[in-house]
Amino acid sequence: MSAQRKYARTIEGAFKELVLDGKRLGPLEAYKHVERLAERPKAAEWGRDLFMLINELMMLGGASMQATTSGTTGPPKRMRIPRPDLVHSARLTADTFGLQQNDRVLHCLPCAYIAGKMMVVRAMALGLDLHVIDPRGSVLDNLGECRDRFRFTAMVPLQLHRAIQEDRARVEEQFHTILLGGGPVSEALEEDLQGLRTEVYQGYGSTETVTHVALRKINGKERSRMYTAIGNVAFAQDEDGCLVVHTPHLSQKQHITNDLVELQDERHFQWLGRIDNVILSGGKKIYPESLETRTAGLIPYPHFFMAFPEPALGEAVMLVLETGDGPGMIHDMLNELLTVLDIHEMPRRVTALRKFRRTASGKVVRTLD
Repeated sequence: MSAQRKYARTIEGAFKELVLDGKRLGPLEAYKHVERLAERPKAAEWGRDLFMLINELMMLGGASMQATTSGTTGPPKRMRIPRPDLVHSARLTADTFGLQQNDRVLHCLPCAYIAGKMMVVRAMALGLDLHVIDPRGSVLDNLGECRDRFRFTAMVPLQLHRAIQEDRARVEEQFHTILLGGGPVSEALEEDLQGLRTEVYQGYGSTETVTHVALRKINGKERSRMYTAIGNVAFAQDEDGCLVVHTPHLSQKQHITNDLVELQDERHFQWLGRIDNVILSGGKKIYPESLETRTAGLIPYPHFFMAFPEPALGEAVMLVLETGDGPGMIHDMLNELLTVLDIHEMPRRVTALRKFRRTASGKVVRTLD
């Protein structure tokens, strides 16, 4: 974080005003504006979540913000993030991407979780000009006739994938920088993004780290598989090889994760997968998340890889599909899978579930239950 940069809004005054589509709204005006939005029939839950967030930050004093962890590795946990942490995280984003007061930004994520909440926090704390759309469905369709150019937005990979399929030129026209989060980026999507004039980054972070603390460029000359720390963030590893994140800008200075990484130095790492999911097969470690980024463009169903007991190898790879058609069709794809998977990574068993279990945030629960 730059120590020399001066911000127009202090930490104490960070949530006194929200700029929506060029209109400067004080707490009561913003409250009424978002209340009307939440009452629209089509706004449904996402509108109510936005309303509750504005109420919490602007009408109830904004001393802290409630957030919920994703629940990927256990039951979701509620926590409160103090105002200084929210503002310092927002300023870290501004320093990293060069955001300035009055920059036009798009909010297209639900406010139930940290990524969506922080887009609103950034708008307030940095004085950004926010445009809000329904996070469901097509981003471009939901923009409608709006042709503004947005300096910054955050999306999930599926939103960007759909947008570039619908109108690649419009994505370039309307978006300067897109930050992706909420799930892995498939190799197929990454290849589709090459040549796109919009700058696309993938963020690494969590609710506990108040969103991204590291980035990797997905397209262009600076494309990399390595994540780089932002601000004064630094990394280490614990004895199991999991990432430890040092966050001097937050009130909690250290975070021990369940993410296995290949650590290059205290500023750079390559993400391998969750320690909970590693498959130990014949003395080799196989990372299911890595397999899934490679197979996303080949298998026409939602899917994941997991371990199953195998006497000779200890564990072997199982492919689990979300489909009611049964697993027989996958055998026609085995030759194609060999183009992206090594022999020891190939699934030795295939099964299908009619419906995957998912967390409230939409992440797949890796279980056959």
